Amino acid sequence: MNIIAVDDEHYAILDLEQAIKEAAPDASLSCFMTPADALAYAQTTNVDIAFLDIDMGSMTGLSLALHLKEINPKTNIIFVTGYSEYMGSAFSMHASGYVLKPARTECIVRELENLRHPVPQNGKKGLRMQCFGNFEVFLDGKPLAFPRSKSKQLLAYLVDRKGAGVSAAEISSVLWGDKEYTRSIQKQVQTVISQMLKTLREAGIKDLVIKHWNSISVDTEKFSCDYYEFLQGDVNALNAYTGEYMENYSWAEMTAGLLTQSKLK
Repeated sequence: MNIIAVDDEHYAILDLEQAIKEAAPDASLSCFMTPADALAYAQTTNVDIAFLDIDMGSMTGLSLALHLKEINPKTNIIFVTGYSEYMGSAFSMHASGYVLKPARTECIVRELENLRHPVPQNGKKGLRMQCFGNFEVFLDGKPLAFPRSKSKQLLAYLVDRKGAGVSAAEISSVLWGDKEYTRSIQKQVQTVISQMLKTLREAGIKDLVIKHWNSISVDTEKFSCDYYEFLQGDVNALNAYTGEYMENYSWAEMTAGLLTQSKLK
């Protein structure tokens, strides 16, 4: 679990830091006194929970929360302030929680136990695929960048297929829609596969993709995944699913519908 805390007052951030460490001693905690530093950190590191002071000079906690949500919609925002009149504004933007200053350990514990987006216990280390919301890949808690969007989309489709083999022709129909499966498209499919494998290889991720003649798949034992945990009945994954599944890909709508139906049963 990766947590950040932001407050522009020196003693306030020290008090908040101590309360969070007592409430979650095993979590990774980074504290900042400026919203700019917090945003720079969030651009390169997955943030599960953000404790934010609301009344800060350079940027309000409400504005900072919006920026953090743009980076990762699943970041849990918990506002920490000495002014209860901000509570309405905080919850209107679907914050996870609200803590009044001075932050007490028991209040922090209560908010961590009732997160809007529960954090999987194994989400910090190893390889993890996030399917709820936009599709993202995290390695040891940090987002993995794909130089080519289609190579990332291909990996998303392989994850969606849950280890089933996918042919080059099927990849073509997913990535290029109704375009005719010409020799040119065949070459582009092979290029996308090579780019995906190169990105994984350079990140030190080995043996994730299984290649057979005219078929590739992923080894589902090599990573954790909120989608798979949902299918296994994991409570945190069930609570985390709010109807959004791989929102960046139109072909994922069918799986999203099946997940929604399953949750409603």
